Amino acid sequence: MDARLLDVIIGVSGFILLVVLLAVLPGVFAQIFAQTLQSVASYAYLTAIGVFIVFLSGAGYLVNEKIT
Repeated sequence: MDARLLDVIIGVSGFILLVVLLAVLPGVFAQIFAQTLQSVASYAYLTAIGVFIVFLSGAGYLVNEKIT
């Protein structure tokens, strides 16, 4: 597969992952920790950003390994 196409696919899937996590994690964290949504929303957002960064880092590493 062409490296440019693979980069675009990874970028779009990473963006979709981020949007889904930003929408879902605050509610999940509120249910898990049995607290109000406002008290756990910041932790959920930070977790979503962290997962996004790890996803893109891992995907970039795999693309680099595949190209070289």
